[in-house]
Amino acid sequence: MPVITINGVIGSGTLEIGHLVAQNMGLNYVDRYIFSEAARLVGSPISRLIEKEQRVVPFREKVARFMQTVLERSAVAGAGAEPYFGRGIEMLPAEAYTELVSDAASSSNVHDRAFIEATTSVIKELSGGGDVVIIGRGSNMILADTPGVIHVGLLAPMDVRIDTMAKREMFSADEARAYAEDLENARVTFYRKFFRTEANDPTKFHLMLNIGRISQSTAAEIIAHASEDLTAAVPA
Repeated sequence: MPVITINGVIGSGTLEIGHLVAQNMGLNYVDRYIFSEAARLVGSPISRLIEKEQRVVPFREKVARFMQTVLERSAVAGAGAEPYFGRGIEMLPAEAYTELVSDAASSSNVHDRAFIEATTSVIKELSGGGDVVIIGRGSNMILADTPGVIHVGLLAPMDVRIDTMAKREMFSADEARAYAEDLENARVTFYRKFFRTEANDPTKFHLMLNIGRISQSTAAEIIAHASEDLTAAVPA
């Protein structure tokens, strides 16, 4: 009853390799389903959960939202823009803008504790049944001490990541690079925030594979062999 978690830098092929592993070993494959179940437990739209984990809002977009809010408040107050855009606002450091538009000031209905508890509950329930490949969501941390679970980390150079994302999402090379970089920043932030660790810390995995050096099919074969060895070594 193998359980395999696969986590890696965005564009390293976690989805593609996960599918190959599941197909070759006859296992269930789990990715977005985790969000569906976590959404049910938290009572929040799936899109909000996806944004909670993955999305890094570009700084310019945050500032634009802040400016819009400021203008709306000024208009409601009937005071024009003066209360907010008076003398001196141009002197505010960038950190001040960041603080003003931070998540702490948002009206999100998804609380951190509820989110991570729901995700943890779903991942543990799925792993309890065995025979499953779980992609991402910090699954290697959530199941870190669970016997019989093998944790795989994937790395890849940027050119490989760009190629993977361009093919998967039908992006141009520039779009693929921007997407991979933004989403990887979000993933790193997710690990730091919820697990107090680095997303690509090699000590958090049983093995790490560089997809710039081996093919996806070879990676899937290595993962299958490693999982079989580990599962055989765990007492029934």
